[in-house]
Amino acid sequence: MLKITTDILKAESLRINLCGGFTREYIPEIQKVLAGNGTKAKKVALDLAEVTFVDRAGLEFLCRAKSKKIELENMSTYLKLWIDQETRDSSIVTESYQDLIFP
Repeated sequence: MLKITTDILKAESLRINLCGGFTREYIPEIQKVLAGNGTKAKKVALDLAEVTFVDRAGLEFLCRAKSKKIELENMSTYLKLWIDQETRDSSIVTESYQDLIFP
């Protein structure tokens, strides 16, 4: 289960807080938040402080978000290392995720 909440820090800044396990099934919900609020914000961040698990699809989403200049905040060391490793091996950003909605 993943809880998704948002904070609008200023008129142009949006933080999406994730709490729980981030798996493939929750990607559409995050896309909806990005499509609805993220298009108005100049700065968008995903706060990962409370994320307890990430599956492969979630990791691919996070790598794609990072490549689109969405900030990944407060992530665990393990997740940071995993994302860094995967982004060095650019094969993670695949065509299957070209339809992700980002501002």
